[in-house]
Amino acid sequence: MFLLLLQGITINISSAQTSADFETDSITTHTLLASSFINDDEGWIADDAGNLWHTDNAGQSWSPIATQKIFIKLDFTDVQRGYGITTDAAYKTVDGGNTWSALNLPGNVGSAICFFDNSTGIVSGKEVIYKTTDDGATWQTVSTGGVSFVDYYFLNASTGIAAAFDEDSYQCIWRTTDGGQNWSNVYKEENYFITSVWFTDENNGWAAGYYTRQGKGKLPIINHSKDGGLTWKNVYINLHPGDLKGQALIDIRFRNALEGIALATYSENVITSDGGATWHLTYDDEDLIPSYGIYKLLDSFNEIYLAGKNGYVTRWK
Repeated sequence: MFLLLLQGITINISSAQTSADFETDSITTHTLLASSFINDDEGWIADDAGNLWHTDNAGQSWSPIATQKIFIKLDFTDVQRGYGITTDAAYKTVDGGNTWSALNLPGNVGSAICFFDNSTGIVSGKEVIYKTTDDGATWQTVSTGGVSFVDYYFLNASTGIAAAFDEDSYQCIWRTTDGGQNWSNVYKEENYFITSVWFTDENNGWAAGYYTRQGKGKLPIINHSKDGGLTWKNVYINLHPGDLKGQALIDIRFRNALEGIALATYSENVITSDGGATWHLTYDDEDLIPSYGIYKLLDSFNEIYLAGKNGYVTRWK
C-alpha cells in the first residue's frame, strides 16, 4: 500500500514567491486559534484569552473585543452575523462579535462549523452532524455512522466535502450532494488522516493531513481531486519531516488557481505557485514566513492571512 501512496509525488522546486510577499505583525501576546473573513479586508480572529480581534482594513489595524469565550472555530456570514464554537458549546452573534448567545444543540459540540447563510448551517458533534435551517432555533441530528467530521468545504448549498476520522483511521474524506443530509465516503486509506479541505473551483480540490508509517511518525501529505471531490490522488508526501514524531499538515488554502499554501504543526509548511502540480517547503530557498509564528490557521481569499502563536499574523499580499 505504501508504494501506491508514492505514485504521483512531486519533488521540490524553487519558489516564485519571496519574503517580500509576506508582511508580518503581532496583534497580541496570546495564541490565535480561530478566524473568519468575509472578504480580504474584513475579518475576525479569536485568541486563547477570550478575545476577538477585528479588522476592516486588511489588517492595517485590529480592534479587540472581549468575549470571555475561547473559540476554536469561527464562521461569519456578514458584517454583523457570525457563529462560533468552543470545546463545549456553540454560539452566534448578530452585532459583529460584540455579544454572543448560546445555540441549543441536541448534543455535545465537535470541532467544525459551516454556515451557508444567515439561516442554514451545520455543526459537528461526536459521530453526528447537527443541521439548522432557521438560524439555530431548531436542529436536526444527522447520523454519520461512527465518523466524526473535522472540516468542511461546500461548493454550493448542496455539494460539500468533509474531512473526517473514525476509529479505524481510514474513512477520511466524505461528500454530500444534499446540503449535508446524507454523506458518502469517497476516500479511505489505512493510517491516513485528513484535517483540512479546500477547493479552487467546482472540480479541483485539495485535502491536507498526514500519513502514519511505522518508525517514521506523521508524514505530511496532500491529496488532489479533479472531479469535484469524487475521487482523490496523493500528490505530495514529506518522507523526512524533521524528527521521529513527524508533523501533520493542519490547514490548506489557495488564494487563486495557482498559488496555495499548507500549514504544518511546526515548520514543514509547503507552498505552490503552479496550481498544486509541485509543492516545496517554505524555507527551501529562504524563509518566506517567520517560523516563530508557528501558524495554526489560514483565512481570507486573495490575500491570505496566516495566524498563530504569540499573536503573529502574516499576510500573503
